[in-house]
Amino acid sequence: MKAAILIIIGCWLMAGSLQAQNHVPLKYTNHTEFGGLFGRVKYQFPGSPGDEILENRLNVTLQTFNGVMLSNRLSAGVTAGIDWYKTALLAPISGGIRYDLTKNGGVRLFTTADVGYGFAWFQDDIEGYRTKGGLMLNPGLGLRMGKAGGPAVTFTVSYKRQEAHIDKFPLWDQVERSEDRVYNRLALRLGISF
Repeated sequence: MKAAILIIIGCWLMAGSLQAQNHVPLKYTNHTEFGGLFGRVKYQFPGSPGDEILENRLNVTLQTFNGVMLSNRLSAGVTAGIDWYKTALLAPISGGIRYDLTKNGGVRLFTTADVGYGFAWFQDDIEGYRTKGGLMLNPGLGLRMGKAGGPAVTFTVSYKRQEAHIDKFPLWDQVERSEDRVYNRLALRLGISF
């Protein structure tokens, strides 16, 4: 958690120094997206040691980036979202940047990077279970279709890594039981930006 906060503060400090160098008046920007998180999960079937099960998973994701334009191509801000995994509902809050790799044109290539922490605020655990969030990383590439400086439709492909910790009700002779999860997903999102 402390590392995520330090990274967010570092992004804001870097953004302030970049803005001071470019002398561009700050302008609000928003990038809102929804889509799917695609992954493959390997786990052990309960009560049968040694038997592993592989499953493909598709989860829903929604996020919004709110920030300021530091130059004509670079923006920095805060990303908030929600990710519905099969057994966890996590709300990541992160610091992020968006950078246009190509200059003006109807279709522009851009990159994204978000680093933060996924919170389990909306998770409703069954009795004896407690879900906690963890570190979240989300770098990606996308296409922005629309006039430069105006509204645009976006399509983004990114890698999302989200950590979670689950405390579970102890079984039989156990004193405590827990599970650390790492969700590694390919995120495909459709969105709008302005």
